[in-house]
Amino acid sequence: MTRSMTGFSSISGSLNLINFLIQIKSENSKSLDISIVDYNNNFKLQERIKQIIKGQLKRGKVRILINTTNQKALIKSKYIEKSLSQLVNIAKKNNLTPSISLLELKEIVNTESVNLQSNQKVERYQISLIKKAINQLIKNQKEEGGKMLIDINKKIENISKSLDKIKNKIAKITKKMDKKYNAEFSKINVTDDSYIKKEIATLIERIDIEEEILRLESHINKLRKIARSSGSKGLIIDFYMQEINREANTLSSKSKDFAISDYSIEIKKNVNQVREIAANLD
Repeated sequence: MTRSMTGFSSISGSLNLINFLIQIKSENSKSLDISIVDYNNNFKLQERIKQIIKGQLKRGKVRILINTTNQKALIKSKYIEKSLSQLVNIAKKNNLTPSISLLELKEIVNTESVNLQSNQKVERYQISLIKKAINQLIKNQKEEGGKMLIDINKKIENISKSLDKIKNKIAKITKKMDKKYNAEFSKINVTDDSYIKKEIATLIERIDIEEEILRLESHINKLRKIARSSGSKGLIIDFYMQEINREANTLSSKSKDFAISDYSIEIKKNVNQVREIAANLD
């Protein structure tokens, strides 16, 4: 299913008196760029997270925040009591009066919190939260991608309608020209080479425009198939939109008819809108 490259997810949980918050934000990028903000600097865990994301996402700028806060109960936990008990014993052995400041107590709590998070059970729990956050992100991306694809399909049909208007206009022009040629040729001497060459040149110009129309029709049909296909399609849609824009420019420059120029501008307007949307599609 088509996915948007922009998305956000947030998952929270708690274990061993520690609260965890995992937030993932993804943005548009031609390649996969992963950065992780982890204040505990658990590089081993970060590498595991990167490998998991590489298995799920192919493109995008992915930013991951791992935030942890200690529950108040951690201060009264057996881990902190053990550290304080050790401090008291050391003080007694050295005939000192044990004392500790709030800052020192906070440092003990933070150190114990880091130690707890290095526990394999806690690391596995964080990985499980990361996987849930990634799944939520992908779900959100798919929902957004589906909406974007509907919008792209509408604009592709708008391009097709503008092309139909150009074809109808050319048919009217051709009919008018044929009527004119039949009337004029009946009046002139066919040995008049200069006149014949002029008329032939006009006909060739008309044929060239028809070639652009054929290529536009081919690109539109290809885009319809791409939109129905599975897998990544953002870059390939952008490529065909560039081709359509090039053909529309050629049509506009070759045509001497104002209506055809206006229809070409409508095509280019829809092309630009589709390219903006496709830039955020996987």
